[in-house]
Amino acid sequence: MSEYSGGAISELSDGELLGLAQSGQRAAFEVLFHRHQDRVYSIALGILGDANEARDVVQETFLRAYKRLGSLNQDKGLLAYICRTASNAAIDILRSRRPARTVSLDARFELGFDTADPQSTPDIQVIRDSQADVVLDAVVSLPEEQRLVIVLHHLEGLQLDEISSRLKIPVGTVKSRLGRGREMLRRKLVGRV
Repeated sequence: MSEYSGGAISELSDGELLGLAQSGQRAAFEVLFHRHQDRVYSIALGILGDANEARDVVQETFLRAYKRLGSLNQDKGLLAYICRTASNAAIDILRSRRPARTVSLDARFELGFDTADPQSTPDIQVIRDSQADVVLDAVVSLPEEQRLVIVLHHLEGLQLDEISSRLKIPVGTVKSRLGRGREMLRRKLVGRV
């Protein structure tokens, strides 16, 4: 990787990298991409349930960020902007593909759904598939603040303090959003799963 002022460019903060990218250093934007692409993929996969579409969201998210490079603030949460952009891009895809909605086998495996249970009969698998679809639909229908925290905590496995750090919001706010999101999900799923 390129060197910057005696240290590796990959060791710079997001804000510093954003500043370099805004001044035309392409390598800085590439570091941001590599640093955050997995997180964007996880968010998109959690919302869409489709590995190919999640990869498309990664590309779209960073394309949007690159186009808005000049207007992004180095001191304000770049990661929060990227996560919000990924979430919005995934929702755009969801809206375009409704009502026919399927979840690929690759995505089910990546999300931890057991698709090859030897004890599972075709009838049981159909029930599980439909329940997974209902849960994904319920998650997608949450308001953005709650959806993002739910996806980061339950699908990406981040701890509350990690979510707080990444989104640059207090842990109490993360707890509150997570609690509200869980309650909304519970209400949406009562009698359906």
